[in-house]
Amino acid sequence: MIDLIAPCGIDCRVCDAYIATQNNDIELKQKLADDFKLKFGVDKPLSELDCDGCGAQGKHIGFCAVCGIRVCAFAKGYATCAECAEFPCEKGSFIWTNNSKSKALLEGLRS
Repeated sequence: MIDLIAPCGIDCRVCDAYIATQNNDIELKQKLADDFKLKFGVDKPLSELDCDGCGAQGKHIGFCAVCGIRVCAFAKGYATCAECAEFPCEKGSFIWTNNSKSKALLEGLRS
């Protein structure tokens, strides 16, 4: 199961990129591509939205390669940031906001 929790605490089982990949749901992938363009102004090919889970072997959404949180956690040998004494840190400040589900999940893993 830990492979389905991203280092930042996103639960892959409820992530649209993961769900679309596992179910080969082209409509959901297209929705993701449309959302990505709307939010970031970038056209993403559907193939760059394939993901088998951040911690798993296999395909990863294009952003994973440059995600500072993921790079940091894996460089330290951690599956998630919950293992790090510095959690929560500045690298995750954009995602670990008030009422953050991912931060709460990581805090739960720590206890």
